[in-house]
Amino acid sequence: MSALSHIGRGIEKKQITAIVRAGEGRPLVSSFAERPGVLSISHHHARGVGSQRVQKGQLYFNEKDVLVLLVEAEYSDAIFSALFHEGNLGEEGSGMIFTEPVMRGHPMMPFEGADW
Repeated sequence: MSALSHIGRGIEKKQITAIVRAGEGRPLVSSFAERPGVLSISHHHARGVGSQRVQKGQLYFNEKDVLVLLVEAEYSDAIFSALFHEGNLGEEGSGMIFTEPVMRGHPMMPFEGADW
């Protein structure tokens, strides 16, 4: 058995994906990285083109932060709820959150030398 066998097929897991306002991702990573049931967490910045136009020929760019958490299924509802509240996802236009079951996952955690 490897040191990471608990991440394998032995326990039921879920993936929680949260799309939050730009700039809110890093603080949420720090808040959730050490919570019970969180096996892995990653964060990245995303930018997309919306359907709104600022002026003729000029599109509106929308930026968000995306968090992906691999969690033990028994903790998923509590983590989902906490992330919903701490990410202010109940406010209109703030983002979205969803969850799905996963068969197998591997760890992706921020390391001590991260520049954030």
